[in-house]
Amino acid sequence: MAAAPTRSTEPEPSAPSPATPAPPAPAPADRLLPCPPFPPPRRSRDARALAARTWRRSWPWLAALAAVVIVVITELGLLQGRIRADLAHLREAADVPEVVRTARTPPLPAIPRLAPAAAGDVAAVRLRLLGPPCVPGGTCTVLVAVDRTPGAPASPAPWTVLALDRCRGSVVPLGTGVVPAATGSSYGVTTVPLPAGRALALVAVTTAPARTASTAVPIGSGPC
Repeated sequence: MAAAPTRSTEPEPSAPSPATPAPPAPAPADRLLPCPPFPPPRRSRDARALAARTWRRSWPWLAALAAVVIVVITELGLLQGRIRADLAHLREAADVPEVVRTARTPPLPAIPRLAPAAAGDVAAVRLRLLGPPCVPGGTCTVLVAVDRTPGAPASPAPWTVLALDRCRGSVVPLGTGVVPAATGSSYGVTTVPLPAGRALALVAVTTAPARTASTAVPIGSGPC
């Protein structure tokens, strides 16, 4: 009687799954190529050439700058004494206060008094300009008033208008008049030509019944 075939107890190898591919086989070591570095290093001779070109381009400027520095240092060394003296003069000028000089105009001479303000029957004589502005070299209308003392007899009072040149010291008669005989105050009006001059003064002077003079009226302010 033939024996029955025996079944092996070893597990059968499982078939590979189609969903997971097998990893590629590694390449042999003799087929690997070395990868060069990036960027490749520059050669040393290129660096030396660049340095040489840079030096050839920059040395003229460096030489010019060095020459300027040498010239400045030399000038400072040679002119050091003069620079110090100039700085000292500047400091002295800054310390001195500024003096403002103004030309002073000399004052005009005083107007002389030709006669007393009152005398005898005349209490006062008044001179007034009626046609201002009166200027030297033009014409001027003036009023002359004579005030008599109380109780004085009525009598005419002749008067004269005089021009005093304050710069030359001369006196020029310009016009005359007579106030009528009356008690109290009376007046007269006249137009007189004024002489040329820088500073004049008009004065009215009576000759009767007493010699008196009015207050001077300045015309022109100078200077002489």
